[in-house]
Amino acid sequence: MEAQRYVVMGAGEVGYHLARVLANEGNNVTVIERDPGRQLRVSEELDVLLVAGDGGHYSVLEEAGVGDCDLFIAVSSNDNANLVASLLAKQLGARRSVVRVSSAEGIFEQRHIYEEHFRADLVLSTQMLTTSRILNQIRGHNTMAVETYAGGRVQLRKLHLEAESLLTRRALKDVELPRHSLVVALFRGGDLIIPSGEDRPQPGDDALILGKAHVISQFEGMVSDRPEDLGKIVIAGGGQTGRTVARALEHLKAKVTMIERDRSRAEELAARFPRFEVLHGDATDLALLQAERVGDARTFVALLGNDEADVLACLLAQELGVGQVIAMVQRTETSALWRRLGLKSVFSPRSLANEWIHQYIKNGFSANIVSLSHGAAQVVERRLFAASPVAGATLAEISPPRGLIVGTVVRGTKVFVPSGGDRLEVGDLVILFVKEEEMPTVQLLFPDPSSS
Repeated sequence: MEAQRYVVMGAGEVGYHLARVLANEGNNVTVIERDPGRQLRVSEELDVLLVAGDGGHYSVLEEAGVGDCDLFIAVSSNDNANLVASLLAKQLGARRSVVRVSSAEGIFEQRHIYEEHFRADLVLSTQMLTTSRILNQIRGHNTMAVETYAGGRVQLRKLHLEAESLLTRRALKDVELPRHSLVVALFRGGDLIIPSGEDRPQPGDDALILGKAHVISQFEGMVSDRPEDLGKIVIAGGGQTGRTVARALEHLKAKVTMIERDRSRAEELAARFPRFEVLHGDATDLALLQAERVGDARTFVALLGNDEADVLACLLAQELGVGQVIAMVQRTETSALWRRLGLKSVFSPRSLANEWIHQYIKNGFSANIVSLSHGAAQVVERRLFAASPVAGATLAEISPPRGLIVGTVVRGTKVFVPSGGDRLEVGDLVILFVKEEEMPTVQLLFPDPSSS
C-alpha cells in the first residue's frame, strides 16, 4: 500500500498509539500536541513530525500541513475542539477527517448532522463503542453479532435458529416478520447465503437480522420459543456509561441490579429504571456484595470510573462465584496485568477507538461498520447527495442485484425497511448489506464522495 500522509491531533493514548502504528507502517505522520509532557514523549519515542500548539487554531493546522493530508484524525480529549478542527482541516484541504467524541448522547445520536456540518467523514463515540462491546460480551456474542447504526436506531443481530423456530417452518415470503425488520443473510456451515422469499431457513442456520432497534428483540422472541434469558446482571456504577448499558438492557430479558455509592445518583437511577433493583452502596465492599447475593449473578460489569476500583470489584465478584466479569479501564497498558490476575474481559474505551480508526484506514477509508465471513460481505452506510445516481429513484427502478440489499433507510426521524415502491431521496442515510462481489455496484449506485 502506498504511503499516506496523516495528521493526528492529540497525543493522548489514542493519538500516540495511532501515530506510532501508522509511522511504523511507513507513512508520513504529523502529530499536533499542546501539552509539553506529551510533546517530549512524542519527540523522543516516535518517528513523526511534531507541531506544538492547539489543533483548534487555523495557523497550527497550516503549520502541520493539513491541507495536503490524506486523513486528519482529531482524537484530543476535547470533543468540541475535535469537531472545530475537523471543519478547519477540511477548509484547508484535508481529504478526509475522523473525529472522536467521548459521549454516546447528544453528539453521537445526531452523528450524521455533525458529520455534515463539521465535514467529518466519520464520527466515533468511545462511549458507544464501549457499550456495544459490553453488550456483546453480556450476550455471549462475538463483536460481529450485535451492531448498531444511525445513532443506535438501527441494529444488526445474528440469531441462531433451532428446529422449533418459526423461520424454519416455511419459506421467508410466507413468514409475517415484524415491521421494519429484514433477514439479510443466512450462515449455513461455512456458506453465506443471501436469501430470497422462496428460501426456507434450516435448523442450525444463523440468521442475520437488520431493522429498527426496538423491533429486533421482538423478532428474536418471535423466531425462538425460548427467548434469550441473560439471567442476573449486576452493573457497578451509575455514571453515563452505566446508564447507557442499563438503557440497552431494558428491552432484554434480564434481572438487573445497579450499585451506586452516591445517594442522589442512586435515587435518580431508581426513578429512571423502575424495573431494576438499585442499591446505594460501595461495589468494592465485600460484605455488601455478599449480603446482596451478587455471587448469584451471571454477569458483573464494573463501570466505576476508577481502574483500581473496577478491577477490585470484579475480583471480588469473581471470588463470590460470578461466571462472567467485565471491567472497563482507562489505562490500556495495565490490561495485560489484570488478565494475569484472571480477568479476561478487561478493555479500554480508548483502545476500542484506536482499533476502529485503524480498521477504517485498513478498509481504504470506508466507514463500513461490519465485515462478515472474512470479508465475504459488508454492511455499509451511505448518505445520498444530489449527484447520487439513485436519488429520486424507487427501489424497483434501481433493481439492485441479489447480493446488494438496501436494508434500511433513515430519513430524519423516520426509519424504515424500503419496499419496491419506496423512493430514495437526497439526504437519506441508507444501510446496505453487500456481498463482496457487488462492492463495485455499491460504488456505482451509492458513491462515497470522499473516496473520489
